[in-house]
Amino acid sequence: MSPGPLSPRAMDFLFELSINNERPWFQEHKPEFEALLHRPFKELAEETLDIMSRRFPSCGFGLHISRIYRDARRLFGRGPYHDHLWFSLQREDCRSQGPMLWFEFGLSGTSHGLGYWERSAQQAAAFRKKIDSDPKRFEELLLAVPDRERSRLWGDEYKRPKGHISSLIDPWYNRKQASIGYDDYFGDELFTDRLPLLLSESLSGLIPLYHYMMEAAGLELKE
Repeated sequence: MSPGPLSPRAMDFLFELSINNERPWFQEHKPEFEALLHRPFKELAEETLDIMSRRFPSCGFGLHISRIYRDARRLFGRGPYHDHLWFSLQREDCRSQGPMLWFEFGLSGTSHGLGYWERSAQQAAAFRKKIDSDPKRFEELLLAVPDRERSRLWGDEYKRPKGHISSLIDPWYNRKQASIGYDDYFGDELFTDRLPLLLSESLSGLIPLYHYMMEAAGLELKE
């Protein structure tokens, strides 16, 4: 039987987990986690992958779904469980260097978008070089981002800016990491079975920029 879409009760569970972030409580409530979060979120991820793979077969997307468990080496006084889940669509053969599409569902809300989380200095330099070769093309891609007024950029900025090109490009050019996306985008349809389609439609609007990032990284799309 299909687990059905995510529900507001999933948020309730994450809130309870945040104030009872310890193994005995989680083990006692693990069936709720499976029913409310793990299975619906996995289904959402797989349906989104299926839609995006059919729409963009040359992208060769693979799927990575996060775990609720924190890395035991990096607890830093926090409990052993996250208050959010996320999944990414990314080429399996370039996970360490290529861009990714993502969706995150958590206690603080939702986000989805495109970008890098662990871009190296060499990758960032290659990205700037790509922009330098044709700034107008990159500017046109940014202007074409759907719902641009609702989007935002994530990523730490350099303490010393790398350069100035234009007011539109500079926030990208001067970031160590660069991700663009949307917060709390789906409103009342977040908890409906339409979410995989709506999410895929929004992510599809970022595919031209995804292709550009792949080019900048020297990664060819598969035939």
